[in-house]
Amino acid sequence: LLLYGIVATTLTILLPYPTAWTLFQYLLFISLVFLAACAHVRTMLTDPGTVPKGVSEFTALQDCEETDNAVIKHCHKCNSIKPLRAHHCSVCNRCIMKMDHHCPWVNNCVGENNQKYFMLFTLYIFFLSVLSVYMAVSRAISCSYQSWQGCLLFNQTAVFVLLIILVMEGFLFTLFCLAMFITQICGIASDETGIEKMKCEGGWRKKTVCDNFRQVCGGPISASWLSPFTLNRGRRKANYRLWA
Repeated sequence: LLLYGIVATTLTILLPYPTAWTLFQYLLFISLVFLAACAHVRTMLTDPGTVPKGVSEFTALQDCEETDNAVIKHCHKCNSIKPLRAHHCSVCNRCIMKMDHHCPWVNNCVGENNQKYFMLFTLYIFFLSVLSVYMAVSRAISCSYQSWQGCLLFNQTAVFVLLIILVMEGFLFTLFCLAMFITQICGIASDETGIEKMKCEGGWRKKTVCDNFRQVCGGPISASWLSPFTLNRGRRKANYRLWA
């Protein structure tokens, strides 16, 4: 989909009318594509917070820095201990800390360690979709006033179809990614994952909204919160306190 956006904007917007304003829009579009692709890769390749698998309970407690007098709950599906706020993913066949959902877009779970990258991915795709709709609509309106003279590299019908598909794609992804982004923001602010909300779970100490965002995005508020390249320095060590 990102590749289609690049091809469509190049053939229908940049090359037929290479002005300074068009070039600026195109460079902004490419920058957002790059950031979205990087956030996608980080979400896909980052361990979402898998619980140690196939180990003895004593070793697992040592690895998890568990406190004394903990009551152990065991996951029989993946043969691991099941800490507080961990849920089993049937696709990954692993227990994931603070699992929000399994996302087919990134072929990975969204959990404690990669939620920031997934949030940024939806944000960049949202801005990218809005920009693509604006570029396509403004281009179509501008060319219609000129009777499409000097606006075409090839057949007018083909250009029109490319613009229509770009607008439809951009509009659908604008709505979908906006909904996903708002869902992630609300989940971070309330310190509840999607699964925890559905199951009405609780029992952990609630923190302030600022602390929740620092934990997910990394450290005090800064430009690094919007970067898919920075590590999550503010991420706490996993709370492996186990379910009673």
